[in-house]
Amino acid sequence: MTPIWADHLYVVGILLLVMPIVGTIAYRRFLARRERIGGRALVIEYRTTLLWQVALAGLPLLIWWITARPLAALFATRPVTSDGGDFAMALAIGAGIGLAARPLLALVPPIGRTFARQMTKLAPFLPRTVEQLCWGLAVSLAAGLCEEIAYRGYLMAYLGHWLPWGWQIAGTAAIFGIAHAYQGKTGVMMTSVVGAGLGALYVVGGSLWPAIALHAALDVSVMLTAFIVLRETA
Repeated sequence: MTPIWADHLYVVGILLLVMPIVGTIAYRRFLARRERIGGRALVIEYRTTLLWQVALAGLPLLIWWITARPLAALFATRPVTSDGGDFAMALAIGAGIGLAARPLLALVPPIGRTFARQMTKLAPFLPRTVEQLCWGLAVSLAAGLCEEIAYRGYLMAYLGHWLPWGWQIAGTAAIFGIAHAYQGKTGVMMTSVVGAGLGALYVVGGSLWPAIALHAALDVSVMLTAFIVLRETA
């Protein structure tokens, strides 16, 4: 990938500036709206987030199309090992199984209370009703696809013009973490770590699909767990 002005504009303007700044402002407005209209505010926020996700992935896809780059290059990179694809898929499946166990563990009262305490800071943004859960799951699936296209597929290809794969992973992880500034310092650090793991999975396997699947599974697991441990306190 040889970056052009549109690539620089998207990375600097959207990923580095708009996502963290507008995301933080939007979250604060959501909290204020929640004080006024209650749980309905979360459904509205989830719907808005879906539109943001579509735009987040749609813009790099548009740039990719305008520059006549092969679409496959947005979803694949050269794996660091010959058997990396099988390893990455096995790792994603194993991690997915582990994530599936989390909502089940949340049904155990002592464990559920621990999960609830861990979710205190972001509790307002997590589902407590069936309607909120449905929209939250839709956001989770969209985030798995759209954020991986933007951060691992597109951004790593962009940084790859200048940096080796190790620095690509570190750079995308940092920018991915900053995009979640509304979650506070701990949230930024945690999402950066997750971003690094997803980036490594992409580089090792050479395909974006295991990262997409694992990202979606992670978010779905959080939504289901939150619904289980928070619904009785709604």
